[in-house]
Parts: sequence; structure tokens; C-alpha cells
Amino acid sequence: MSFAGANSAEPPDSFGEVVEAHWTAVYRLLYSLTGDPHDTDDLTQETFLRALKRFETFKKGTNLRAWLLRIGTNAFFDVKRKQQTLKIGPLTEDVKSEEKSAETLLDLAEQGKLVRRAVQDLTELTRLVFHLRVTEELSFKEVAEIAGVTEVAARQHMHQARAKLLKRLGESSA
Repeated sequence: MSFAGANSAEPPDSFGEVVEAHWTAVYRLLYSLTGDPHDTDDLTQETFLRALKRFETFKKGTNLRAWLLRIGTNAFFDVKRKQQTLKIGPLTEDVKSEEKSAETLLDLAEQGKLVRRAVQDLTELTRLVFHLRVTEELSFKEVAEIAGVTEVAARQHMHQARAKLLKRLGESSA
């Protein structure tokens, strides 16, 4: 039986299918939390190792991606607890376009830096909720399950994220 279908409590025949189907979502989440590609690689691998070891805890009929994202979130917080202080650097991303002028590219890169800094300034839980809702496009119910909060709290964190980002980005453009 395929793990990707998640209709059984049996381990997958090909765990590679699970990794292939969900690696990107898990990686994106963890990168949004760590800001470091090396730490993200390690945590993503740890997430899938934990998932394989604990497949029997997966509840039939629930969202596999949400379950994996929760495992990833737990792995992140486990490492954070061990380190006590986690360095979260700015995300780096090259903006490439042959059709845009150098000035436009610099403006876009600067805007991207401002947004990434503003997101990194959110509390970890608020940043997690924001990422799950915006990037992963999960429902508030799924976000709440992954973040370990109530659905109401997830909505409140999302509202706080929007308000803080709008305020911060509004100040940056003034």
C-alpha cells in the first residue's frame, strides 16, 4: 500500500514516494523557521526519519502533509530547545530576469529583503502560523493542529502577523 494514500496503518511500500510528494512542503516550512539551508536539510531529513519510525501513530483518514508538517515543527522546536538560542538569518534569494533592468532588480531584491526581515521579526509561533496559512495554504483547522494551538488562536496569530507586517512594511516605504 502506498503511504501517499495514507489509508492504512501499514508502513509504505515505497517511502520514497512520500518523500518525493512532501519533501518540498516540509522543506519550505522548516526553511521559513530556520532561515538556514543546512539546518533545513538536517531537519527535513529528521522529519522523514521520524515519520517512518512513527508511521503507526498516523491516523487513518487525516491529512498526511499536515501530519508531516507537525513532525517537522516538533523537530525544529526540539533542536531550538537544545540550542536555547537559534540564529535566524535573513533568507537569501536571487531575483533573476533578463527582461528587467538592474534598477528594477535591485528594487525587487530590496523589497524582498524588507518582507523577509519583517516576517523574521514575528514571534516563532506567529511566523509558523503565517507560513502554514499563506505558503502551504492550509485551513485554520490544519494550521491549529500543526502549531499545537486552538483554531481561534491560529486565527489570532494570523491577524497579528498581517497587522505587524502591514505596519512594518508601511513604515519601510514611508
